[in-house]
Amino acid sequence: MLSSRRFRAIARRRSLPSYERDIVGAIARCDERDTLFARHDLHRFFDPAGAESARYYEEHPEHREFDEWLTEMPALGRNGGEYAALYEGLFEASRSVAAEEHVDGPPAVEKVRFSPDEAARLVKEFARRLGADLVGTGPLRQEWAYSHVGRSFGDADGFVPRGEPVDLSHHAHAVAMGFRMDSDLMRTAPEFPTIIATGAAYALSAWVAIRVAGYIRSLGYSARAHHVYNYRVLAVPVAVDCGLGELSRAGFLITKEFGLGLRLGVVTTDLPMTHDGPVDIGAQSFCERCEICADCCPSGAVPRGAKTEHNGVRRWKLDEERCYAYWFTAGTDCSLCMSRCPWTKPPTWIHRAASRLATIPGFHQSLMVRGEKLLYGVCASPGTRRAAGLESLRPTRLAIGLRLTAAAAAGVVALGAWWWIAKLAGRPSIVATVVYFLWLIWIALGTAVVGTLATERTPRAAWIAASVFGGVAALAGVLVEIL
Repeated sequence: MLSSRRFRAIARRRSLPSYERDIVGAIARCDERDTLFARHDLHRFFDPAGAESARYYEEHPEHREFDEWLTEMPALGRNGGEYAALYEGLFEASRSVAAEEHVDGPPAVEKVRFSPDEAARLVKEFARRLGADLVGTGPLRQEWAYSHVGRSFGDADGFVPRGEPVDLSHHAHAVAMGFRMDSDLMRTAPEFPTIIATGAAYALSAWVAIRVAGYIRSLGYSARAHHVYNYRVLAVPVAVDCGLGELSRAGFLITKEFGLGLRLGVVTTDLPMTHDGPVDIGAQSFCERCEICADCCPSGAVPRGAKTEHNGVRRWKLDEERCYAYWFTAGTDCSLCMSRCPWTKPPTWIHRAASRLATIPGFHQSLMVRGEKLLYGVCASPGTRRAAGLESLRPTRLAIGLRLTAAAAAGVVALGAWWWIAKLAGRPSIVATVVYFLWLIWIALGTAVVGTLATERTPRAAWIAASVFGGVAALAGVLVEIL
């Protein structure tokens, strides 16, 4: 784990979040009823001809056509086959703890007194022990609290009715928690396994948020958990204020540790805690230079170019309707922008080193973007190519070039080994050498292409395949020469 000193050197703690310089006007609180999830719930759990629907679409007639189209689409997870039940089970785990009795409750009568430093340390350590990968504390800005309840499962028992005002003015502090998504499952985006990564991270985030809120209430302080099926806050800006990361071009939280590959849970409370403070990881400068998420988005929902003003803040505004429409077209939550973000990489030493370099704003960030495209290609996963409507699974030219280079290197090693062994058995003829050299090139190139199409993984897979085939070819050549 990074010490606080090293973390500050890499991520640069700031007194103000990076979005502060982009605030150009008043920020109005968002109404949860206007979110796509709540609008979809309006058709799933309420009578489409009822008073609630009539009232909403009278105020927002611009949403009616899209929302009605969405109700006719097959449900998410439909393409999971025998694994569809796994998808349902993971999201049911979050739904089963969404009622108010799970996320909120009365605090203990007696307050346990802590210093703000000690309170923050205990709460963060408790969250980590339960499974949170990232934890931070910060202020709860009331602009990030929803104005009205939007999701209530059709005003089901145990839920606050749709349209009720949200009041979190008694909570001045927030605990934001990040939960890493499985990178192997994310790599399949937008195919079915990626939604399993989402469901698993959300299920854990719901359970941990509830337990952390319960722990704070047991100390005598008010606390409320916010998770996927019962948010009362905008989780991303809260997480930015708590120092987990920054707002990205794709509209999600981007962190130095996991890129976009995480899901969030939040606890708001009146427990006095010291705040970690926001961080500057260089993401604003990096995202200005990088449009890989926009390149990979099959629906064109991720914006290109410069930031634009929305609700008083200049930012990259995701087109939610385009994004959500593709979810139901693909049958999953897509995750292409998340999985292809240059920051979303396994925690290997070279990726950790690259993420540290990426936090420093400068021209080298543009070179890093070019290097990302060179090493991994653009939209290199098979799911991405199918989503883009390509007729074949051919990788990009640069990705093929890298794999061919690895295969050629393996061929050179194999040729050297053959020469060494052949000298022991007697010097080979020039004709045999030329023929064998051409044979090795053919084996290396064929292996690289076949390995690329078959594995669709990192260059390491093509390297291993080329080495194995090249070694077998060299051994066969030596045996032929000897015999």
